[in-house]
Amino acid sequence: MNNNGNLKQLQLIKFINENCNDDHIISKITIVLRRDKIEAPYYMITKIKLSSCIDSPETGIIHAMDILNHNRKYNLTEEAYNEIKSLIIENSNESDQVKISKNNNQLNMVLMSKNDEENKNLFKDYQVLFEKIDNLIG
Repeated sequence: MNNNGNLKQLQLIKFINENCNDDHIISKITIVLRRDKIEAPYYMITKIKLSSCIDSPETGIIHAMDILNHNRKYNLTEEAYNEIKSLIIENSNESDQVKISKNNNQLNMVLMSKNDEENKNLFKDYQVLFEKIDNLIG
């Protein structure tokens, strides 16, 4: 998971989900591709948030705890930008878990999971995209 100091963002989320006893881990993965910066014409930001929720109606406690909030910024080559863009557009089906929006300069993808099963499905469905992003560095 950590090769020469490179935190593999998406592998970390998968690892936490697979090794946590809490069935109610909520994850939100946001991938933003941009082409509107002069100094960095091909740019990507990844944002990952993990939260754990405890809902105990018998005691009246509803609690959410942020576990992780991690952002990474990338200056991409045109080739890497186009490859990631095509992986998002060509291999994504919008649903309650996956939202995609775009305009002339920006492409946004938001993936949400509310339990272990949803998270496993996201990692299965987007394995190639996640591996491409994690392997950009190192």
